[in-house]
Amino acid sequence: MVLSVIRRWQVLLFCLLLAGPLAAQKAPVMPIRFGSVVPADFANAPAATDTTTAAAEYLCDFGTTKIIGAKDHFQVVFERTARLRINRKAGYEYATVRVPLYFKDGSAERFTNLKGFTYNFQDSKIAQVKLNPDPVFREKVDKNHVQVSFTMPNVREGSIVEFSYTITSDFIFNLQEWRFEHSIPVRWSEYRVAIPQFYRYKTVTRGYRPFAVQESTTIPYSTAYNMSSENHMAPSQDALLTGVALQLRWVMKEVPAFRSEPFMTTPYDYVRSVHFELAGSDFTGNNYHDLSGKWETLWKALQQDEEFGKALTASAPLAAQAKALQLKYPVPAARAAAVLALVQRSVRYNGQQRVYASQSLRHTFEKHSGNSADVNLLLVQTLREAGLPATPLLLSTRDHGQVQTSMPVITQFNYVVAHLTLPDKPAVFLDATEPQLPMGYLPERCLNGEGCLANADGTWLPLKPTASHLELRTARLQLTPKGQLEGTAKLEYSGYAAVKASRQIRESSSGEYLGRVRNRWLDWQPTNMKLLADDSTHNSVAVELGISLSADNPDAALFYLPLLKVLANTSHPFQSEQRVFPVDLGMPHDYTDLVTLTLPANFKVEVPANVALALPNGGGRFLYQASQPTPETVQITTRLQLYKPIYSPDEYASLREFHQRAVAKYAEMLVVRRQ
Repeated sequence: MVLSVIRRWQVLLFCLLLAGPLAAQKAPVMPIRFGSVVPADFANAPAATDTTTAAAEYLCDFGTTKIIGAKDHFQVVFERTARLRINRKAGYEYATVRVPLYFKDGSAERFTNLKGFTYNFQDSKIAQVKLNPDPVFREKVDKNHVQVSFTMPNVREGSIVEFSYTITSDFIFNLQEWRFEHSIPVRWSEYRVAIPQFYRYKTVTRGYRPFAVQESTTIPYSTAYNMSSENHMAPSQDALLTGVALQLRWVMKEVPAFRSEPFMTTPYDYVRSVHFELAGSDFTGNNYHDLSGKWETLWKALQQDEEFGKALTASAPLAAQAKALQLKYPVPAARAAAVLALVQRSVRYNGQQRVYASQSLRHTFEKHSGNSADVNLLLVQTLREAGLPATPLLLSTRDHGQVQTSMPVITQFNYVVAHLTLPDKPAVFLDATEPQLPMGYLPERCLNGEGCLANADGTWLPLKPTASHLELRTARLQLTPKGQLEGTAKLEYSGYAAVKASRQIRESSSGEYLGRVRNRWLDWQPTNMKLLADDSTHNSVAVELGISLSADNPDAALFYLPLLKVLANTSHPFQSEQRVFPVDLGMPHDYTDLVTLTLPANFKVEVPANVALALPNGGGRFLYQASQPTPETVQITTRLQLYKPIYSPDEYASLREFHQRAVAKYAEMLVVRRQ
């Protein structure tokens, strides 16, 4: 395509088409010059950053990408220069650099021009040791990626390491992405990309921290291009292509180390980064070619794939059972639930998250084991055999990252479930990887943005939870005249709480699960623990036990009783004062605690004050109610409800204060006085 256009229009005309009025653009200053380390670089960072306590830090990380001409095609050239300071021994690992490279169909990205130095400040002088570029290690990562790695020499505490390298790629669609945040602080990170006007790319930014600079400018562009003759008999021709390019520039500075916090999916969704997808080309000025991924193309490929579409149309191993269920259950919803239970009983999920089947579905059935695609494509096939119009749904799990709905690329997905349309329910999800997972539930790992139906339309559907995480905890206690608490407790889990408990039991044993439950009580003495039978119909799990707590001073006149500690989890999950990322709970949460205490004669209780808290915009509530129905009885009821699956960073301060106040109330002692 490129070659024919250049020949058709000739180089001069091509240049005229590309050329346009250029405004004078002052090029931004380069943030780093290789080899220019000075004594000031060894000084501590400003107190405003967290680099003084970090094991290592990026002083500067600078990358550029440009597109140049080659022989009958264009290439992407990526150059990176980075300078780090190793503050402590724990930071030595950052002196080893790993670089992924892409290869496909006999062509591979090339890693070249590696150079580097390690600098140490000794006796008021800078001593340097040169990196030997030869011992570069290569290892295969997967069928399309290798990783090269190198380690900087003579690294010690206080060293500065500096390196640069080039990656040259024939994959014009594969512009290098850039990551601005790391697990160590970054003083300056900058990325520049120059895109000639005959190419168009979609740019996707991820993350939440703001850019210090985000700009686009028009700059002059020129590149050499070598053209073969049409019959490959005459000598090739060299051409100089000139015109303009769009330069994109991003800068972040004084970036704190990235740290995972509670209720996050995967760092990939939160780390500030930029990504690209080739959208199209126009080599004549009036003949744009759309090169972006189209769902129609992906769908056709899936249909013809032996490990996806053709696997579904092969002989169904559960066809006979499916036909029997079709006769037994005329109501579609009941039939779908029965098919789901059949597949859940027939095969076991091996923990591998995949879009493609690893074997024929018959082999999966015969082995009674398979990856997520093996199991759930078998589910889709069996639902169809039972007369139900099931469709595979592609998705990305929480640990794989959010999908970009504008970029239908198969590598975005790593999981498949079944989708079903019923007369009274337009969208029902089914997943057979977890035994007893009810119809309509997705595993928590799948509650992540949107999924795409694997049919001709490629419709995107929100992956919303159909239930909450529900915990009901009750206790009946008696206070003895010696101040000892004795009684029974019951922990009941339903919704996604039951799904989690059932998985923990299945992955270990009932005994090990009860052992972990026992560890919740540090001061209390649990006895006679028993796990009640799972109720798969209502999706619930329950534990019953006896409990007791001895008094420190049996003859005291005043007792302080930690009643709610017998039930509630009084830990506070939001320790950070500030948060720039959303709080992703996956689903709404609902915790209810009910404690009934019977007092001995001649004891009097100080009834605590009731409390009612609410999050802004209906985000949740907390209720604490204490009452004394009779002189011998005290009841305390609490309920903490978080109505939303996701809370934005702007809601974090309110959410944190809400939890702090609720936890403080949980920890409040009940004061009982001996008369």
